[in-house]
Order: sequence, then structure tokens, then C-alpha cells
Amino acid sequence: MKFTKMDTPMTRREFERRFHITAELMMQGKVHISSHLKNSIEGLLEVRKTPNGRIDFLSVDEMTRLNVNMMTNVSDVDFSRDYNK
Repeated sequence: MKFTKMDTPMTRREFERRFHITAELMMQGKVHISSHLKNSIEGLLEVRKTPNGRIDFLSVDEMTRLNVNMMTNVSDVDFSRDYNK
């Protein structure tokens, strides 16, 4: 398997997009978080929105930021390829 550097967001727009992608993946049932990962679940549940509907970045902890980046990067991977070649 070839590992690549994680693509991190450079703008607020990209960062918010990752939250929306993660929410969509969870609603579609494509992402599941184990119940024993209490900190990950709590971090996602504590994310707030500002009055204008934007993500309040002061409510995003490091674990949530890492999870959102990871879920977005993994969702872009083509798992149908055979990595053993």
C-alpha cells in the first residue's frame, strides 16, 4: 500500500467543506464511529454553528479536526484498486 501525505485545508471554505462531507458520509451510513471512541463522538457533537450558519471554529477540538480531515481524505481513496500489485 502506498501512503501519501494528508491533504490539509488551506482556507476556511475548504475546512467547512470537510465538515459537510463528513456529515454527509455519516448520514449515508458510509462512516461509523465506534461507541468506545467517546472523545471522537463528543468532539463532533460539540461543534457549533455561528448565527450566520458557519462553523464556529472555537468549538472544534484537535481530535475533531483530525477526524474530519482523515474522513475526507479516506473518502477520496479508490478502495477498488488492488494495492498488492
